[in-house]
Amino acid sequence: MTFLSWKYSITLASFRDIEPLGSTLEKISKFRIDAVEMYGEPDVVDVKLLLDLVHSYNISISGITGMWGHPTINQSSSRKLITNDKRQLSQTLSYIKKCITLCEQVGGRTFNVCIFGDDSRLTLDKNHGRLPEAKKRRLVSSIIEPLGGLGAFAKDRGVELLIEPLNRYSTPVCNTAKDAIYLIESIGQKKVGLLLDTFHMNIEEDSIEETITKSGSVLGQLHISDNNRKMPGFGHINFSEIINALKQIQFDKYISFEPFIPDCNYENDISYGIDTITALSDRIG
Repeated sequence: MTFLSWKYSITLASFRDIEPLGSTLEKISKFRIDAVEMYGEPDVVDVKLLLDLVHSYNISISGITGMWGHPTINQSSSRKLITNDKRQLSQTLSYIKKCITLCEQVGGRTFNVCIFGDDSRLTLDKNHGRLPEAKKRRLVSSIIEPLGGLGAFAKDRGVELLIEPLNRYSTPVCNTAKDAIYLIESIGQKKVGLLLDTFHMNIEEDSIEETITKSGSVLGQLHISDNNRKMPGFGHINFSEIINALKQIQFDKYISFEPFIPDCNYENDISYGIDTITALSDRIG
C-alpha cells in the first residue's frame, strides 16, 4: 500500500532473535507493509528457501540491512572499515560484497554501510563520545577508495550502496548526515547515497526536518522508529515534521520501520505505529 510517493518496509533484523523467520513473515503479511529488509548474514541465508518463504506471503524484499553492531557468526571477526588490521579490513570488504550479492539474488535494491573503526584509532572526547570534525575527515579518507570500488560493484548488480550515520554511542566516526554526505561526495558515485535513521537523528541532528530537506535527492532510504526505538507514536519524535519534509523533497523510496522488538507479542504495537504514520501521510498528502 502506497501513500504519497513512497512505500513501507520493515527490518527483519528486529525480529531475528525472538522467533523463526516464517512466524515473523506470517504476522507481517497482515500489516500494511509493501516489503521487508532482510538481515545481512549471507553465510547463513538459504536464498531459495528465503524467496519461497517471502513469496508465499506475497511479500517482496526491498534490500539488505547490514549487521554492523551485532555479534558476527564468526565471533573472532568484526566488521570495521577503519582499521590498521589488513585481515579485518579484507573480511569487512568481503562481507559487504557478499551482502550486495545477496541483495541482487533476492531482488533487493539497497544495502547500508555503517562506519566503525578500531578503538586504538579513535581518540575520543570521553565526556561526549565525540571526535573533532578534522579527525573524522582524516579517518574516513582511508576508506574512500575501497567504498568507491564497492559502489561500482553494487551498481553493476542493480544495488544502491547507502551510507548510514549512527549516533555517537554506536560509533564516533560518522554520526550526522553532514558526515555521511562528505563521504558520499568524496566517493562521487551516483549509486552511493544516504540512509537516515530517525532514532540516531534524534540524538545527533539539530533538526530532523531540516536534515531531511537538505539531504534532498541523495537520500535513498529512511529507517524510522521513535526516540525510544519503539514504533512511531510511542515516544516524542514529531513525525508530522518528518512526513512534511519527505513531501518537500518528493521522496519516492522506502520508509523502513526499524523498531526494537522485545518479545513475540508485538502485533498491536506494529499496527499502531504503521497506523500513526499512514494517518499523518494521508493528512499531509
